[in-house]
Amino acid sequence: MPILPELKELKDLRKDLYISQKYIEKNLNIPQATISRIENGIGNPSYITVKKIFNFLENEMLRREKSNKKVIDIMTDRIIWVESKTKVKDTVELMTIHNVSQIPILEENKNIGSITAKKIQKEIIDNPTLINAEVTIIMELPFPEIELSWDIKAISNLLIIYPAVLVKKINKYIGIITDA
Repeated sequence: MPILPELKELKDLRKDLYISQKYIEKNLNIPQATISRIENGIGNPSYITVKKIFNFLENEMLRREKSNKKVIDIMTDRIIWVESKTKVKDTVELMTIHNVSQIPILEENKNIGSITAKKIQKEIIDNPTLINAEVTIIMELPFPEIELSWDIKAISNLLIIYPAVLVKKINKYIGIITDA
């Protein structure tokens, strides 16, 4: 019979795998509050609940060890981007031509922001004159940056929050991974 780890070890294991409590809640149908209480040693959780979480984390660890996919396998090496002075209408045209819904804003090879089709639509509906403005007027936060050595699961967790991540090697952007 396998021995379950100490309850406090579940949190470390989960964090080592870059898995959020929300992700466990979604996959196991265990409330996030329950997961938090278990990890913090509050209350007396059932053996079945703890075993379910541990088995899920253990299976995820084994699955990742078997996975041969690397960042280079899932990234697109052609980055479509605009500069800060680019007009919104030109950005829309570029996004349409290349069939992308999000685009980084780069300035002198620095990731200064991003823009998404959803944000453009919202802003243009509210203020149609913004179509002629520079993208910096409506830009959003920059996409996170990762390196080739990053774990695929960590990237997928980022893509839950952000629409894309930029792949960087030394001081050069070499690819993009999107949530599409």
